[in-house]
Amino acid sequence: MPIDRRRLIGLFAASTATALAGCGGGGDYGASTRFVWLLNLNPEFPAADVSVGGTVIAPGLPFPGLTDAAEVEYGSYTVGLRERSNGNTQNFDRVRIDDFSPSLFVFYRRFGSTGLDASPPGIINYFDSNVALDVDLLDDAGGAQLERLAFEGSARQNSGSLNCRLRLYAAGSPVLVYDSGLRQRTDSILVFPRYPAASPGSGQVAVVGLNYGPRNASAVAWPNLLG
Repeated sequence: MPIDRRRLIGLFAASTATALAGCGGGGDYGASTRFVWLLNLNPEFPAADVSVGGTVIAPGLPFPGLTDAAEVEYGSYTVGLRERSNGNTQNFDRVRIDDFSPSLFVFYRRFGSTGLDASPPGIINYFDSNVALDVDLLDDAGGAQLERLAFEGSARQNSGSLNCRLRLYAAGSPVLVYDSGLRQRTDSILVFPRYPAASPGSGQVAVVGLNYGPRNASAVAWPNLLG
């Protein structure tokens, strides 16, 4: 199947992508292909058709949701996100797939538009607000990592403990807005808007824990114990 004069091969049941329950990967890949996953963290796209090079690889991907694995031949592609309910479309040109490119891409809301990030680090703030977040990341050995993250700001996780607990505050405020409770630590912790901008609950945050590598990826929602 031609895609930008190249081929997208080996789709793994992309049509069955489900909200934060998917886990892709598996199998061997040759020197000319790479597995990729895309994670939808933009609440303005609750049912998005995700395409690579014009070919839809995940129809109706929910928010939040992770695609199944797609094995993509090396090349440069346009990656697209199209919301089914209103046709709103965001395209990202010249996304390179090769031996050195990321395996995991994230769509996130970016001040009325959509951003595309790759291989998010330990903890990152995708909550598009003018107010930064104060982050308390507690481990299960009594350690605490304290960070202040502006929008799109990130920090590495300092502890290697098996479990952790995330607490979030608006920068400078003592009011707790999010508490994960004790969770199994993941490679990355992503903070993002829980609701669309027009929703009465638009000021609320949501969190997912993400694990990913060259052959597999998985994401799980971290509910807010505060409700």
